[in-house]
Amino acid sequence: MMKAIILSAAVLTAWSVAALAGVSTSTSGGADASRVVAIGEMSVARAAHQSTRLKSGDILITGGCTGGCESNLQSAERYDVGTRTFRPAGILATARDSHAAIALDDGRVLVAGGWSARRATNSAEIYDPASNRFSNMGAMLIARATPAVARLPDGRVLFAGGQTSAFEPLASAEIFDPRMSSFSTVAAMTVPRMAHVAVTLLDGRVLVVGGRQSRRGETMRSAEIFDPVTGGFQATGSMSTARHKHAAALLPDGRVLVIGGSDVRDERGRYQSTEIYDPKPGNFTNGPNMQWPRFKIADAVVALSSGAILVAGGASRLELYDPKANVFTTIPGELKDVMAFTTASLLPNGDVLLLGGYDNQIRTSATAWLVRAAR
Repeated sequence: MMKAIILSAAVLTAWSVAALAGVSTSTSGGADASRVVAIGEMSVARAAHQSTRLKSGDILITGGCTGGCESNLQSAERYDVGTRTFRPAGILATARDSHAAIALDDGRVLVAGGWSARRATNSAEIYDPASNRFSNMGAMLIARATPAVARLPDGRVLFAGGQTSAFEPLASAEIFDPRMSSFSTVAAMTVPRMAHVAVTLLDGRVLVVGGRQSRRGETMRSAEIFDPVTGGFQATGSMSTARHKHAAALLPDGRVLVIGGSDVRDERGRYQSTEIYDPKPGNFTNGPNMQWPRFKIADAVVALSSGAILVAGGASRLELYDPKANVFTTIPGELKDVMAFTTASLLPNGDVLLLGGYDNQIRTSATAWLVRAAR
């Protein structure tokens, strides 16, 4: 999901980073100094989880995989912004990772799909912040793990593609309507996709980008547009580079920045490159390179209210994209490792919460980091 952070690019570029996991990094000092600090741990190590901001400003953390990512989690917890602590948030009806968790207009959270007991699941449930409990919400029409998900302007939620239990990509798509508390089918995508991303454009349409078209096949350059008025998908321009396990973020002028990812070799084929999609002509142009190659970053890239894009996953360093200058700049300091499949969330005071992920040895982490804004 897209997340907005109310910070200025000028503040972010002035950040410095404090010690993490025993690694000491000095700050510049003074009233304007900012930092990233480890603030404790979640109840359990997680990666491929979801973090969703509630109307209260608290962060709901659902599911994920743990250990060496060999098992799914049924646990959920809330980060309390007032006390900066974690507390239980009920138990998921279905253990899951690589799922979707989307805040609805009424303040509840829809949790759906993902991997559960080594199979893709079609189960769906709703979290109610008032009762701090999850309840079953029927099922999706198709079991799907790693779906691309986008909020539509009318509050409905689009689920497109994903993986079957046999690790094959899906072309099917469906929509959850919170008013009816049900899923309904829409036309399929032009091609099956997994490890792809979706971004809602300013006009309400949804851009779906990249991914893989088969379990062992090549990654894809193609993209397509979902129109909620017609309920159908139509091909649009193609990227210059085929990529999967990438990220995308909406820019203030309506264009979309596509970030990193990898080729079919996964970690050996990670990209520093970016591309920019312009919906008016419907084409991609090459963007600037990042400072580090990154993949498995879909939920760790954050669009700021200033228009800048914070990239906080897939590497031990954080960096910032400035759309006016069209460059990436490094935020000083580093995390303890690459933290793939981590999440980044906005807090009400403008700080950013980074949660979990795993390192290059697939060791999941319970660590929480607070990216603190200058005051």
